[in-house]
Formats: sequence, structure tokens, C-alpha cells
Amino acid sequence: MACLSACFVASVQAQSYSPIVDDRVQTDVVETPVISDETEHRGGLELSAVISAAYDSNIFLSKTDPKSDMVTRIGPAISYTQGDAKEGEGGFIKFAYQPTGVIYSEHGSNNRIDQEAALTAGWRGKAASLTYIGAARNLGDATAETGRQTERVEIENEILAAWIPREKITVELAAGNLKSDYSDPALFDSSETYGRLGVRYTYSPKTEIGMAYQVGSLRVQGGSDQTLQQVTAGIAWQPREKIKIALQAGAEQRKSENGTDVNPVLEGRIDWAPRKGTELYLTGYQRQEASAYYQGQDYNVLGATAGISQRLGGNWTARLEGGREKVSYSRVSGSGTSGRKDAIWFVRPALEYKFTDALDVSLFYRVSDDSSTAKDFGYSQRLAGIELTYKF
Repeated sequence: MACLSACFVASVQAQSYSPIVDDRVQTDVVETPVISDETEHRGGLELSAVISAAYDSNIFLSKTDPKSDMVTRIGPAISYTQGDAKEGEGGFIKFAYQPTGVIYSEHGSNNRIDQEAALTAGWRGKAASLTYIGAARNLGDATAETGRQTERVEIENEILAAWIPREKITVELAAGNLKSDYSDPALFDSSETYGRLGVRYTYSPKTEIGMAYQVGSLRVQGGSDQTLQQVTAGIAWQPREKIKIALQAGAEQRKSENGTDVNPVLEGRIDWAPRKGTELYLTGYQRQEASAYYQGQDYNVLGATAGISQRLGGNWTARLEGGREKVSYSRVSGSGTSGRKDAIWFVRPALEYKFTDALDVSLFYRVSDDSSTAKDFGYSQRLAGIELTYKF
């Protein structure tokens, strides 16, 4: 679901958090963002690579027939940045592309290449700007909803115009589209088109508040259309030098064949560095999504993640992350039973060593579990491996 104010989207995404499998709890080992803040600040052409090898106890996230394997991922990446989208005047562009080869030691027929590309380009003047934001992903990892590997293409496009009529006030107008296409004909493609109007007010150098209204339509293959409306308010606040808060909350109304529902929406993050070498974060999110597995059903996602990193002696850093998510399904069109509920959690400790500014290695372990009320779904999974990151 698209967020309602580009200001708060940028504020949250810049801190590199992701939801806990598929559009829910993340299971991939390679989690490096395609376009990072570091790439944006350094500019020019950047080359990097992420290589990992991990034992996975349940590569298909299956409840009834878990398969284990050693999985190797090789992900070279190229990115290019020119100009500054946040400051100054003139044109700017940010582009990145990362293919990731996924190789299974014993289940070679499932080898694949995932791909991800992202582009931000536009022009910025004294009192106005025009920006295009796009991303495309071709993925084949297993998802919690389907309980098997799920090949899909995800596409996001948005055009955002911003105008500053008065000092400290910014008016934004945006239009965009989100699409999910599945190669399995048993799954249901979806496409959402939306328009958004938002206003942001810079109260102080460390505080920005805003409101936004978004209207859109959602089409799901084999189901009736849905009309969406959202109203949200948000704040990006830095009360102290070592504390950053980005929060967006509101309500969404969905009109469908079976009636009208109103649900809360939430996306937020808190970062805190209590002392040198120690960093903590906390995120929370709630949203509605169209089911790709159940025809005529949506699901509500409510989750939270938290993490801490501690710089140890020398070049060592210890990290600990965890999260919990609740997913509940409801019928929005047609007839039949619904009500599947999933409760998902994960814990991921890791130990990193930085050889140089360009080379670091991480040892990690990840355990996750999905308790589902649907008898054929849910899973337990353990991951243990090593990841190497190199910047040329």
C-alpha cells in the first residue's frame, strides 16, 4: 500500500527498515537495499556485491513437508547517482540494479535469479519540484501466504509534484500505480491506482508535520473492484540529537462487493543511539492487502520489529533483531468461508566484522515460526550462515 505523504515515506525508508515473508516477514538472506543513503551521498557510479551461504531448514516454508538445503546467494549491484533530490536546484537521478543468483545444493531445479531495480529522477527548482519514483522486482522466494516458492513481478510507479507557496509549507500532488503479477495461474494478480494530496509544514528544523488524503481503486483478478480512501497525519521529529521519530497514522475506508470497512493504517519508526557504538530501533505497521491465494479476500497485517546493534572491541559489531506479526483474512467479495489467521515471529542475532571500509563479513542465525489456523499453512524455519559484502 502506498504511503500517504512522500515526506514520511522518505523519512522512514531512509532508515532501511522492512516488514517482518513475502510482503510480510522477510526471509531472504541478502537484505541490502538497492539504493542506500550512502550511495546517494557519495554520488557517481558505485559497484558492490553481496555473497551469502546459509543452511535453510525449510526452503519452501511448508508446514507438512519441510525441505532443508544449503542455499548460496550471489548478488552483484550497480548504482548511479547524479544531483541531489533534497537540496539545491536542477535535475537529479538515482538508479540501481541488483540481480541475485539463488543456488540450491540439493534442489537445483529451483535455482533462479531474482532481480530488483529502482529509479528516482526529476527536477527541483526554488519553489517547485517534479519527481518520478519507480521500482521493479522479479522474485521467486517462498511466501507465508502460499507456503511455497512464488514467482512474481512487483512494479511500483509514482509521479510526485511539490510546490512551496509559503515558507515552511509544501503542497504535494501525486499519482501512482502498484502491480503484482504471478506466474502461477492459480494465484490472483492485483493492481492498485491512486492519487494523493498532501500538505507538509516545517514547524522547526527538527520537526515536520503533515496530512494527506488518498483515493484509489484496487483490481484483483477474479474478484470485484475495491474503492479505497485514506486520511493520515504524520510527523518527522528529532527531539534530541540521538533520537529520531517518523510516524504516520490514520484510517482507510474500503468499499467492496460485500460492504464498506474502515481500518487503521500505521507506519512508524523510532531510532535511538543512547551512547557511542550503541543503536536501537523500533518499528510498527498496520495495513490492508489483497490476497493472492484466496479469491475475493483481503488480509490485515499488524506487526512490529525491534533491533539493537552494539559495537564491540576492534572492528566487531553484534546485532539482534526480532519481530512479531499478526495476519487476519476477511472476505470482501463472493461467498464462502474465510477467517484464516497467522501469527508470525522471528529472531535474528548476527556478529559482524569489518575488515576495511569496503569489506565486511557477517555470521548470522535466524529462527522464525508461523502459527496458522489454516491446517495446510504455517511453518517453522531456521537459517544459519555467513554473508560477505564488498564495495568496489
